[in-house]
Amino acid sequence: MSFKFQNDDARCKAFREVLKQDWTKLESAETDRGRGLPKPSVTKTYSEGAIFDLDHDIKDISDKTLFEVVNSRRSTRKYQDVFMTQKELSYLCHMTCHISKFGPGYAMGVIPTGGATSSLETYLYLHKVKDFVPGLYHYMKDTNQLRLIRSDITPEMVNESTLNQLRGAQVIFYWTATPYRTEYKYSNTSHKMIAQESGHACQNLYLASEAIGYGTVAIAAYNQIAADRLLELSEDEFVIYVAAVGKKII
Repeated sequence: MSFKFQNDDARCKAFREVLKQDWTKLESAETDRGRGLPKPSVTKTYSEGAIFDLDHDIKDISDKTLFEVVNSRRSTRKYQDVFMTQKELSYLCHMTCHISKFGPGYAMGVIPTGGATSSLETYLYLHKVKDFVPGLYHYMKDTNQLRLIRSDITPEMVNESTLNQLRGAQVIFYWTATPYRTEYKYSNTSHKMIAQESGHACQNLYLASEAIGYGTVAIAAYNQIAADRLLELSEDEFVIYVAAVGKKII
């Protein structure tokens, strides 16, 4: 969908309004929640694909303090040519997208999410991870597992979706948004919260990576069409943020 504006200034002013939603004008009667419609699911499930367990014994993987991690964090675009371990991958998944509590239409976990609506899904392109075949995986919120959903993914396809920003990274994180999960409850005020939620997830990834000697770079400049096509998404779900993770060069 495209929008027509008189000039760039008008375009910027229009899109700024997304960041300025007036909560005082939100009335429950205007939402699907207020209309009494069924709550949307906060999880996405696939019926096919091999499922892989993640390691739960990850508490001792880092000896850095939060102060050290926050102050040494930098965007990293060059990586060692090594394989990430299963434990390291498990740590990054847990710290970025783990869900600890579920209920009808809500989920709570390691990142803040507007009204516990959990609008995000996490997909990972595992490029160089021990004991995992390269491919596209979906993080299963409800079980803390990974499901292989595409094994035909090539680095060239990933580079098309990231505008050539794979750069030998061990893993690429793709976060997608399913807006209706939040719109159901918050209507037009949702979209600011969804963007904030993706920022929370990516910042957690930065800190978790730094804690175990990896580097991350957030990718906002990705190819939307190619990324959505790579993940085979429907119209109701789309990529909202991407990040590359690789072993830092000392």
